[in-house]
Amino acid sequence: MDFNTFLTNFKALVDGVKLTTLAALILANLILGIAVGIKNSNFNLKELGNFLYTRVLPYVIGYFGVGVLATFDPTWSWAVTGTWGIIDLTLVGAILQNLKDLGVPIPAVLAGGKNPT
Repeated sequence: MDFNTFLTNFKALVDGVKLTTLAALILANLILGIAVGIKNSNFNLKELGNFLYTRVLPYVIGYFGVGVLATFDPTWSWAVTGTWGIIDLTLVGAILQNLKDLGVPIPAVLAGGKNPT
């Protein structure tokens, strides 16, 4: 497989709606996390870089890594969608928790724990 074919196949697997929603959810989580830090008076710019390095980078590397694997072995193409779904659900959970921390009434079962019985 030449590089142009690889790049075309890779972009077909990971680009489009999946990549757009992934970027939008990362951005929303980042903005809401900053808002929570400012609200709680514990925002630290240094921690922003740490968040990007420890939370965002593994998502991106994992997603693109699975995309590379699926490009070389098409039987793994299902894993791209699975990885995308897991990352998206994780980010949605983090966003819901951030909204809850900002005072938005979110049921505990959706954001950070169980509802009291």
